[in-house]
Amino acid sequence: MVRVPGTADRAPDPVERDSVADAPNRTWVADFTHVAAWGRTVYVAFVVDTFSRSILGWSAATTKHTELVLAAVEIGL
Repeated sequence: MVRVPGTADRAPDPVERDSVADAPNRTWVADFTHVAAWGRTVYVAFVVDTFSRSILGWSAATTKHTELVLAAVEIGL
């Protein structure tokens, strides 16, 4: 595990990705998850700048189609 001061332990990265940029807007990562809300599932996508760890864009939908992540990326642009 990698220990970053002020954060929880991170899971090991078996492919050894270098996902921390040395300047803003050099490396973005995207992820999506699901949340149970009002008896149904809502999917939420996020785009994060790895330098600042800021959320640049996000999107939510009731389906997990490509447009969910693309909307988050477009907001980040």
